[in-house]
Amino acid sequence: MTHWRIVVAELMERGVDIHDPETRSRPWLGVRALIFSLIDSDTRLRAALRRDTDGKADGR
Repeated sequence: MTHWRIVVAELMERGVDIHDPETRSRPWLGVRALIFSLIDSDTRLRAALRRDTDGKADGR
């Protein structure tokens, strides 16, 4: 949840407004798949998650 704002921004850039009632009325699995696709692609979310992992591995 630390990077939720990045998730929201990345989805908005892809035309998905998770705060839109129409989006919220759809099954969660579709939105979840979109979020996972952000991790699988070259995105700001993936970069942020990698920074977090690197920082913990380095003891920062």
